[in-house]
Amino acid sequence: MISAVMGDYFGSIYEDQSISSYNLPLISPASHITDESVAISAVCDVLLGHNLSYAESFLKWFNRYPDLNYGFGTSEFIIENNPDFVGNSEGNLAASRAAPIGYLDLPLSLLLDYATDSATPTHNSEEGINGARAITYSVWAIVHGGKSKAQIFQYLFCEFNYLLDFYTLEQLKETNETGSSAFNTVPMAIWLGMSGKSYTDTLKNILYINNDGLDTDSIMSMASSIAYAYHFGGNAKNANKDKEYKKLEFETKKYLFQSKKYHPVLNAIQSYELSKQICGLPF
Repeated sequence: MISAVMGDYFGSIYEDQSISSYNLPLISPASHITDESVAISAVCDVLLGHNLSYAESFLKWFNRYPDLNYGFGTSEFIIENNPDFVGNSEGNLAASRAAPIGYLDLPLSLLLDYATDSATPTHNSEEGINGARAITYSVWAIVHGGKSKAQIFQYLFCEFNYLLDFYTLEQLKETNETGSSAFNTVPMAIWLGMSGKSYTDTLKNILYINNDGLDTDSIMSMASSIAYAYHFGGNAKNANKDKEYKKLEFETKKYLFQSKKYHPVLNAIQSYELSKQICGLPF
């Protein structure tokens, strides 16, 4: 699930920055991970079968890293410090942390239930839950469902009113929405993840449209997960053949390894990926 963390890492330095260019560097000395990567680790922790509910895992991981810039809804959940507390955020964190669920080879109906359960502790709103379900569906549909781009777009429109068919890169550059609402950012990220010529092109396209201060860490995390599925079939062997991807993956893992603070993130991600490869399912 390193691809989701990679997008977060690449987008961190451009968040809310009105700077737009296809040729901006994806990594700089100031690059860092944010709440996206911590939340993804928390979901992986649950899927690895560590006898934690999503709420318990979120509290465990968010309290481990209290100094990140959590959104209002998640911050309220952390302050309450109660797994029974339910937040109603309409933001995109529930969506960006849902990608690991979509990679599981299980019936779609079950995965969508998992997505709902993963969103509910902090994002128990229609848009928050829809975002988590949309990312889960999109990854599953590409990797396991055998769905075409047109079929995926049709499903997202019918189920969530996400109208992706009329997006273009230039249109997004001129009219993209700032902020972190799921309704504005999740369909954009899905479209970007399936519209780049390559994995790296997808990321550069996001920096190209970032002329009005996008929520780049969240959007790039979601789009990176989709692009990994779309261009590599969610398969590490295919990804390893892409030299640009491998370089970016190496730099992200090096950052996590060298920052001892983030060793648990790296361990959770790698444990999830290893379990998925060996066992087929991380349960």
